[in-house]
Amino acid sequence: MSKGHSGRQSGRAKSRREFLKTMMLGGGAAAVALMTTREVVAQPQPAVEATPTPESKGYHVTPHIRDYYLTAGL
Repeated sequence: MSKGHSGRQSGRAKSRREFLKTMMLGGGAAAVALMTTREVVAQPQPAVEATPTPESKGYHVTPHIRDYYLTAGL
């Protein structure tokens, strides 16, 4: 190989290294920015206990179940 050829390679390799360093630093900075600007999510409040419903006495076909059976072809 000639000296001119290896000189081009080292310049190319140097630019690749600089590009990769820049990308790694940029990715790290983006990750830090995302972690620091994350909003605090409120914890869901427990559901208020509704008035107890009377126990059902078995299976009942309601209108929405009947519609499902009709559309499902059962």
